[in-house]
Amino acid sequence: MQGLGPRILLVDDEPGVLEVCAESLADLAQTVSTARDGLQAMEHLREGSFDLVVSDLRMPGASGVDLLRTMNSSAPDTDLIVLTGYGTIESAVECVRLGAVNYLLKPFKVEDLRAAVIKAFTERSLRVRAGAGGLSRMLALSAALSARQEARALVKEFLAQVSQAFAPDGIAFFSHGSDRSDGQRHIFLGPYFRENPGVRTWFESLSAGLARKGRPMLFEEQLLRDAFAAQEARPPISALGAPLTFSEGSGAVVALRAAGSAPYGVEDLKLFTLFASHASVCFESTRACTRLKAVNEEIVFSLVHAVEAKDTYTRGHSERVSRYAVKLARHLKLPTREVDLARTAGMLHDIGKIGVPDNILNKAGPLDESELPVMRQHPAIARTILGKVESLGSVLPVVYHHHERFDGTGYPDGLAGESIPFLARLVSVVDGFEAMTSDRAYHRGRALETARDILRQGAGSQWDPVFVHSWLELLDKPSAA
Repeated sequence: MQGLGPRILLVDDEPGVLEVCAESLADLAQTVSTARDGLQAMEHLREGSFDLVVSDLRMPGASGVDLLRTMNSSAPDTDLIVLTGYGTIESAVECVRLGAVNYLLKPFKVEDLRAAVIKAFTERSLRVRAGAGGLSRMLALSAALSARQEARALVKEFLAQVSQAFAPDGIAFFSHGSDRSDGQRHIFLGPYFRENPGVRTWFESLSAGLARKGRPMLFEEQLLRDAFAAQEARPPISALGAPLTFSEGSGAVVALRAAGSAPYGVEDLKLFTLFASHASVCFESTRACTRLKAVNEEIVFSLVHAVEAKDTYTRGHSERVSRYAVKLARHLKLPTREVDLARTAGMLHDIGKIGVPDNILNKAGPLDESELPVMRQHPAIARTILGKVESLGSVLPVVYHHHERFDGTGYPDGLAGESIPFLARLVSVVDGFEAMTSDRAYHRGRALETARDILRQGAGSQWDPVFVHSWLELLDKPSAA
C-alpha cells in the first residue's frame, strides 16, 4: 500500500513468527513494525502511533494482557488482535472483554491472519466514518445555532437540528424554572405525541427529574414497555433524554422512536448529550446577550436624559429621531441588526452635546463664528464617550458622522457620498426632518410641506437622495411620522 495507510505493530517473542506475519501483511499496511516482547512494544507505542497491534499473549517481561492494559490508557485508539496457543484461550477471551478486537489460535493460517486484519481495518474505518458523521452533525448544529440571536428562534433551530440528526418520531423540549426566555414551557413536535397523550404526560412528568439530576438517559424498549404496561398508550421503542442547564432554571430534551424504527444506541446517546450541552451554552449566551442589551438600553437612556437636562428645547428629539430612523430602516427592509443599530444611533446621535456649554446649547438665535466651531465639536465628544463603551462600538461611526453632507462640505471629516457610513446618511435625513418640524430656541417648527420641500432641495447636496426619496415616500403613508 503506497502513501498514507494503516500502520501495524507485530509483537511476538518468536522471530520466525514475526518474519512470516510481517511478510504476509506488508501489502495491507503503510508500515509494519515489529517488537520481540510487550516491553519493546510499549516503547514503540510511546514513540509513534499505530492503527493495529497484533500481539502474542504469552511473552517474557510483559504479556499481551499487560500490553492491552497499557494501550487502554496510553493508546486507546489503537486496535489489538491477540495470538494465543490452545492453553490460553480463557486469557484470550479476557483480552477481548478488555477491548481486543479479535484473537487467533496458534498455529494459524496466513489467510486467517490476513482476514482478521482486513476485518479489523474495515470495522475501524466504519467507526471513523461514524465519528466523522457525528462531527459533521455537531458542526452543522454549531453553525445553525450561532446564526440565531433571539431565544425563540434558537429553540426552534435546535429542535430542527435534533430532528435532522436523530430522525425521531417525536421530540419534546422542556423548560423549568423562573427564566424561560424561550417563551414556552414545553414543546412537543411530531404526530406521535398527539396520537399518544399518555406518553406525552409520562415524559413531561419525568422531565423535571432528568433536568435536576443532570444525567443523560437511554430509554430502552423493555423499560418503556414496563412503564406503559398498564396504559393503552403505544410505547415508543426507544428514547434519548438529556438535560439542558442554564444559570437560571433548567430543562431537558427528549427524542423518541416508535415501533418500526431502529432503536437508539449508546453512540446515539453520546452525540445527543453533546447536542444538548452545546445548545445549553448557546441558550445561556442568548440570555446573557438579552441581559446585556437591557443594560445597554439603560445606559443609552441615561446618557440621553443627561443631554436633555442641558438642552430644554430638544427634549424628546432623540426619541423621535430614533423612532423615525427605525421606521425608515424597516421601510428599506434592512436586516434586524441594522434596524437595532438605527434605533440606538438615533437615540445617541446628539450625546456629544453633553460637553457643549449651556449658553451655546440654549442660545435663542443662530450661533456666531466663535460659537459654531464649539458646537461642531459634539461628534468628537460623542466619539470619546462612546469609545469607552465596548458594546456600543458599532454605533460610534453613525453618531460621529451624522453631520456629514452628501456633497462633502459637512463635518467632522468632510466625507462625501457613499464614503459616509450608510446608517449615518439615514440618521442625517430623519434628524434634519425632526429638527425642521419641531420648535427650537430660535424658530418655530415648520409645516410638513415646507420640510418636504427643504428635503427635496437638499437631496444630493446635504442628504443622500436615496434616503430622502424613501423618507418622503414613507411620509405619504398614514401615521408615518
